[in-house]
Formats: sequence, structure tokens, C-alpha cells
Amino acid sequence: MGTLQRYILRSFLVAAGLTALVLTFVLSVGFLFQVIQFIIRGVPANLVVQYLAAALPEVLGFTVPLALMVASLLVFGRMSSDSEVAAMKACGVSFLTIMRGPIVIGLLCTGLGFYLQNYAMPSGHFVRRTLSTRLALEAGTDLLEPGRFISEIDDVAIFCDAKSDDEDAQGPFTVLHDLIAIDRSQGFLREIRAERADVRIEGSDLIFTLRQPRISPMAADNPGIGVAETLPYRFENVVTRSREYHKKPKDFTYGELRAAVREARASLDKARAAEAAGTPLEGLSAEAAAKWHSRLLFLLNYRIVWAFSAICFVLVGIPLGCQAMRKDSSRGMALGVGVGIAFFLVLLLSESLADKPGALPWLLVWVPVLICLGVAAFLIPKHQ
Repeated sequence: MGTLQRYILRSFLVAAGLTALVLTFVLSVGFLFQVIQFIIRGVPANLVVQYLAAALPEVLGFTVPLALMVASLLVFGRMSSDSEVAAMKACGVSFLTIMRGPIVIGLLCTGLGFYLQNYAMPSGHFVRRTLSTRLALEAGTDLLEPGRFISEIDDVAIFCDAKSDDEDAQGPFTVLHDLIAIDRSQGFLREIRAERADVRIEGSDLIFTLRQPRISPMAADNPGIGVAETLPYRFENVVTRSREYHKKPKDFTYGELRAAVREARASLDKARAAEAAGTPLEGLSAEAAAKWHSRLLFLLNYRIVWAFSAICFVLVGIPLGCQAMRKDSSRGMALGVGVGIAFFLVLLLSESLADKPGALPWLLVWVPVLICLGVAAFLIPKHQ
């Protein structure tokens, strides 16, 4: 490695390292508040350290790509404003050669991101949730968040469109509207739908009273669809969450998630074939199976896109930071920040559509990567 490459690489690594330290501290504040609660409650120090160690990969998964973007903008913006880039090109050094070191770092960080997103972060999330369960953190009806599948209750996944509070002679309760439940608690898979579910807390249990429920199938030996006026459901120890925590899709490693996607696809094909043939369903309806498959497939692609954000930010950040004229440097910084914000906004948008197979969220999540590559392909030749 020549002197020039060492100079560029050293400047880039110092800027990226300092930025990563600052961002890691800022994004760790939420975990620090949780740790403070543990300390106040007298949780043993070894569990607190274990919780922090498990949270670190999740923080790094966010800070590493952002640090590379900031480092690209700052380092190459300064080199451009000091005419260092122009001097290098005047001496016959191509722009791609100038970019070589940071691109290599970006590729290495992409590999690191793939490991963090698919192995370290799922394992860390599982450890943190297990510790939280062991410490019996209060959850109550707050875990019943509308608009997404809730898997906090063992063997049951619940989805509702809206949630509201109500009160009667027995006291306050929570109302879930347009509920869908995927129930495996009876040893077989069944789907439960209800226009409304009243949820009350009794001690550490959650009591669901389903209004106008529709159950498919009714029992393991009865594949038919059953209806009722009301149906009570009791879930024990949910408020304290004192039972053993079981893995959810967010806790799956790459291999486990791929296996879950294949299983969900097989379930979807089976449900569609049953509906097309007009035979009774033995599991989820085609609609519910499609939503579940869509969410799992989206999560698989979402993690890979996050890993690719590292190299994308380097490829976009360098030419944006390398505006030839000093007066353009602020514009390059603003454009770079805008690209980063747009990248994450598209990810958030696609995540909100994860349960809508018709929107193809597993493809939509790749849009920011394609945009970044397109921007890089347009800007880099202009500096070459």
C-alpha cells in the first residue's frame, strides 16, 4: 500500500471510528435507561453486563453504516475543499484509486453487517428478551400493539387493526378490533377471527372475551369452521411474563429464518390448494398464511439490505463529499444526509407493509439499495 492510500485510509478510519463511538453512545441511551432500572431493582451485576453485551450488536448494526456515510462526507469533503483530490488527479491518480481504500472498508463492513444482522443481533435480542422474562418485567396490555402480529404470548400470534380503552361495571378493559389469532396452544394450528375482543387483567393473567368469533378448524379431529356469540380465552402469567421466553422470528438466525420462510411457503401453497379445491382447511387460511410468509420473507431481505447499506453509503458519500468547489461542499453534505434519511425512510415504509403481500415488501425493501447504486453510477464518472 502506497503512502497516498495509507493517508486516505487513515483519515477515513479515524473519522469513521470517532463517529461510530459518538453514535453508539447516543443510540445506547435507551438501553442505559433499562440498565438503570435493573440496578435500582437490585439485579445482579453479571446479568446487567450480559444485557449490555447482548444489546451492543443491535446498536452497532445501526452505527456502522451511518459512521461510514459521515466519514465519507467529512473526509472527502475536506480533501476536495483543500484541493487534495484535484492534486491527486493532476498527478495521474484516478478517482477509483482514491476511493479504493474506503470501498474495501465498506465491503468489509458489509460482511460485518451481514453477521450482525443475521447472527449477533438475533442472538442478542433473544438473550435480552430471555433476561427480561426472567426478571418479570411488567407488560400488561401494552404489548398488544395494533397493526402488527404480536407473538409475546406463547403458542399464539395476535393481530388487530385497532385498540381502544373502555370501562363497565367490572372496571376498565382494553378493546381489540378486527382480531386475528393464530393459535397453536391446543397442539394443532388453527385460526381465530373476531370483530371485537375485550381484554382484562386478572392478577398476572390476560382474559380475552371474543365477540362473534370464527374458529377454523374447531378441533384437531373436526376440520370444520365454528362460530359462537362469545368465547373466553385465558392466558396465564402474561402480565409479568414470568414464563420461559420462546424464540420469535426476530430471534431467528439466517439459517433458521430461511427454514421458516420455506415452511411458511409450504403452508401457503397448501392453503391455496385447499381453497381452490373447496376442501376444508387444516391450518391457516390462505390470507393469514400469505401474511405470515410475507413478514418472514420481508425480514430475511430486510437484514440483507441493512448489511448492504454500508457499501451503499460509501459509494454515495464519497462523490457527494467530493464536490470540486468549496461552495458546493455544504450542498454535498446536505445531499448525503438526505440520501441516508431517504434510505431509512424507505426501509420504514416497507416494514409497515410487511404484512401486505400485495405490496411485495420483500422487493420494495431493495429500492434504496438500487437508488444508491444508481446515484453512485451517475456521480462517480463525473469525478473520474
